[in-house]
Amino acid sequence: MKNAFLLTLFAFLGYFGAHAQIVYEDFEGGTSDLNWTAADGTYNGVLANPAPDAVNGSGFVGSYTKAMGFGYSLFWVPDLAQPLDLSEFSRFKLKVWCAEATPVLLKLEGTGQAVEKQAMITAANQWVELSFDLSKGENMDQLTKIIIFFDPGNDPSANTYYFDDLVAEKNENVIEDFETPSGITWTDLNGTYNGVVTNPDPNQINGSAMVGSFTNDPNSDYSFAFGTASAPLDLSTYNQFSIKLYAPKATQLLFKLEGGGQNKEFTKNVAVTNAWQEYNFDFSSAKDFTELDKILVVFSPGVSGSMDTFYIDDIVVSPQGSCEGVEADPEIIDDFDCMRNAIYGLGWDSLDVIKNPGPDALNTSPKVGRVRDRAGAGTEYYPLVISYANPIDLSERNQFGLKLWAPKAGTLLLKIEGGSSPKEVPVQVTELNKWVEYSVDFSDQVGKGHTRLVMFFNAGVNGEPGDIYYIDDIKLAARKGIVLEDFQGGVHLGWQALNQDDVLHGTFSGPTANSSPNSVNNSTEVGCYSKGASPFSTLQGISLNNFDLSVYSQFNVDVLSPAGSDGAVVRMQLSSPTEGNKEVEAKITTSGQWETLSFDFSPFSAITDFGEVRLIFDPGTTAQNESWCIDNLTQTLTTVDPCVDVVPNTQIIDDFECQRNYDNIFYGASDLKVVNNSQITTENGSLKVGEYADPAGAGTEFAGIGFQLPAPPDLSLANQLEVQVYSPFDNVPFLFKLQSGDNVEVFDTLPEKNKWHTFSIDFSGAEGTAATQLVIFFNVLSPTGGGTYLVDNIRWRRAGYNGCVADQESANSTLNNFAYFNNNPYDGQTLEVADNPMPAGINTSSKAIKYVQSGSAPIFSGAFAQLDANVDFKGTKQIKTKVLMDHIGTFTMKVEEFGNPFPPVEITVPNTKMNEWEELTFDFSAVADDAKYSRLTVLVDLGSTGGGTDVVTYFDDIVIGEGACGIIGTFTPPTVASMRVSPNPATDNLWVENFEGVSRIAVFNAYGQRLSMANTSNDTRTDVNISQLPAGIYTITGYNEQGVLVGNAKFIKQ
Repeated sequence: MKNAFLLTLFAFLGYFGAHAQIVYEDFEGGTSDLNWTAADGTYNGVLANPAPDAVNGSGFVGSYTKAMGFGYSLFWVPDLAQPLDLSEFSRFKLKVWCAEATPVLLKLEGTGQAVEKQAMITAANQWVELSFDLSKGENMDQLTKIIIFFDPGNDPSANTYYFDDLVAEKNENVIEDFETPSGITWTDLNGTYNGVVTNPDPNQINGSAMVGSFTNDPNSDYSFAFGTASAPLDLSTYNQFSIKLYAPKATQLLFKLEGGGQNKEFTKNVAVTNAWQEYNFDFSSAKDFTELDKILVVFSPGVSGSMDTFYIDDIVVSPQGSCEGVEADPEIIDDFDCMRNAIYGLGWDSLDVIKNPGPDALNTSPKVGRVRDRAGAGTEYYPLVISYANPIDLSERNQFGLKLWAPKAGTLLLKIEGGSSPKEVPVQVTELNKWVEYSVDFSDQVGKGHTRLVMFFNAGVNGEPGDIYYIDDIKLAARKGIVLEDFQGGVHLGWQALNQDDVLHGTFSGPTANSSPNSVNNSTEVGCYSKGASPFSTLQGISLNNFDLSVYSQFNVDVLSPAGSDGAVVRMQLSSPTEGNKEVEAKITTSGQWETLSFDFSPFSAITDFGEVRLIFDPGTTAQNESWCIDNLTQTLTTVDPCVDVVPNTQIIDDFECQRNYDNIFYGASDLKVVNNSQITTENGSLKVGEYADPAGAGTEFAGIGFQLPAPPDLSLANQLEVQVYSPFDNVPFLFKLQSGDNVEVFDTLPEKNKWHTFSIDFSGAEGTAATQLVIFFNVLSPTGGGTYLVDNIRWRRAGYNGCVADQESANSTLNNFAYFNNNPYDGQTLEVADNPMPAGINTSSKAIKYVQSGSAPIFSGAFAQLDANVDFKGTKQIKTKVLMDHIGTFTMKVEEFGNPFPPVEITVPNTKMNEWEELTFDFSAVADDAKYSRLTVLVDLGSTGGGTDVVTYFDDIVIGEGACGIIGTFTPPTVASMRVSPNPATDNLWVENFEGVSRIAVFNAYGQRLSMANTSNDTRTDVNISQLPAGIYTITGYNEQGVLVGNAKFIKQ
């Protein structure tokens, strides 16, 4: 291929300086270099230049005719051999000839990436060179398509265009290089402009032959090198200035633009002497200035007595590119991308900027710094120094750190110096060839006048050839919280076994050496704890001062856990003499190594007398002498997302915590906010609730909160609206309404103030509703209103569990959340809904619940299911279930509710058959009439321990109260009565008879799609409106209260 460098940027391009470019297409020789394709319109191929001139004298050009009727007539190169690299060459140029002056849009795109720019053909019937600033794509690496839209957005146009010389060049404008005439007139204002002179000492920063020279006037504190441009500078796009300086001494440099009463200036520290350096200035804040035509350069501003001669060169301006709109971070010293605030001193020549060699979750930056460490004898402490002109302000930001990619283990030595007494902190580097963030605390250096931050890589060891370190995001950050304990040089809290009971609660030692430093915790000293005999062995840390949670309400601690403890819980408690213990849990994810666990105590931030912290490692597990280590106990701003991994439950409308599933509040949103629950009780232990301020006065009779639902609610099973309210008044009337589609209203009264009341509103009669809004009216019909209510846990529930609640044959009759407890190794696992191993006799169901009793099970082990509603015996206090056991033993059913004032009730019944399904009945007559239980527990062979081998038991068809599970079995066909329908065929109404026991009917079309459903109130006949149905054959079905099909019929709609 001609143009061997096509699409490839060779290193030698750098030798061509400002004129270096990549030629993507020039049609030389009468052929194209790229695969031009006209998806719309016509690509006319390579043609003779129709009008050679001074702009384009080429013999051959490309031609394209736009498609009429296409505003964006697609003309493109769809498949470049490799992605375009815009990191350096991002200003594209294209020569265009057209009989009409129109816009041209150039776009580059690829997988998930795109950058474009539009330019205007300024003259018709002649060649015009268009320029496109595509610097915003400088960090994109997937650009494999070149697209040209001629006259974009203009449907009627169908012009023919000729185009040529698609090239990319460095995206910069050289204002002054002292090599060729620039149009700038240089003079002096104080001091002496020495004119253009030979470069006194070329280096890798500036190898130019000629430079500008200026000498300060010792009698002036501001000596200006003063340049006047022939026209005002246009900063609208090109506003990033750079200048190269050769300075004889360390001082400061002032760079200023002014003109027409407008001005902007910046000052930079000069740390390197007698060597060329480049300094950058961001003038984007002056992009709207239109009269700046003067450039002023001041060496040692504000200093008199200077007779120094300095040299300047290569004043260049560039666009912001991908940095446009990036908000400045005051903590960043250098991120090697958009925030380059560092001035480097000693070691500057070992540092350059390259593409990130290994982007990862910790560091996604496109560019980083590369440090080529010095090699040989005497290089063991070769530094990279960041220099400041004035003492560094450490009053707020005093945590010095960076991200490091290291090729070898060793010591990263971070130092601050230049003031009264330097301080250095060694940090152990153990994780290699990956990005790791390190930080040290210089808060004790406030006010000591330091002016330099220093980094030593592999400190204390001579470098070797090829040692390269990558650095990024160098920062001075504000401390993110309060350090309560770091064990450095001693302990800061009173650590001990709970109540000094070493037998039950173990022993603590600290400070002790860190046995496993890593990037999370490379401290030299930590604290370690050996658990005691209690399964709730507790480490206690006592503070002399109470913890203040008003700002920093999150507690973090580094934990080194035993190997193999992934998933173990660490429970942190804060102890208050007035409010008791408040606790939060976190889980171990990387056992055997340091990790940071975070505990959000923000719901308890109002408590002011927390005076001690307690840690319980793997609570409930006895592991005497098991070792856990801790370090870096801190208080910080809250960063923990308590809703991570929470699966949305669409039955919950809003719990004001993690299940805010319908938060489009269209009515009363301004009166509602989320607050900490100030009334935590056994009735409502939520940490967050809604606070509703009820408006008062005329016109507020129907004030409340309204939720927009994405679709009508499915009320076939979950049709009880539950809402918890804490009211400041007694006997408050409420209205609960479904609206927008259908209107269904239910009134109820909250009886008692200053306690949580749970509404349960029956919307079962609204099944099939088209309503898409739910509104709750507080103190309805009352014009006085007012008062502040707490509201919580707005959700749909099914009615109480009664009849056949679990036969595992349909979604509504399956309990698939039974979970093992005290049955190691199955603890926490969910019981399997398995194939019925013996579908015969009284249970021919296809599915049953499989329970595995561990061979090492203790005397009290089982499984529990948290129900979505309370058990409802409906007067018959019994539970029946079918069991399949391979031995004679016992089966226990238990109803319970944590926090319930009513005690749990458990009934044990022996089985009498082996390897055969048997139905057991459990007598719960001892349950109080008003007791509420929402947890169902089963236990096998209660009182017996495991025999060394796992034992499998199956259970099925759980019936609460009266009723039976009549699910169709695999081998037994159902008995379904034929319902009588008349007239048949029918036009508008259909009479349905002979469905005794039918509580619900449904109509299906020939494709099995349900078209309607209605409750029958257990009548023996009903009238069904079918006028809305199209003509055809339909099936009508009837179901009993357990959802079992008991009748059907077919009818014809005319």
